[in-house]
Amino acid sequence: MAAMTEVPYFVQVAWVVLDDHTVKRCDRCYPDGWCPRVAVSRARVLAWRKVRHLR
Repeated sequence: MAAMTEVPYFVQVAWVVLDDHTVKRCDRCYPDGWCPRVAVSRARVLAWRKVRHLR
């Protein structure tokens, strides 16, 4: 089991996706700026924060 201070791999990847989208868009971004990858990444980070907070 991972230590509480260790960030899970999928959460690290989610942060990379969020950081990359602040600089440039990907091929899945809609013209209005919404992106499904960003939506999933935000949900992962928020879920991880909730789980970490409950422990």
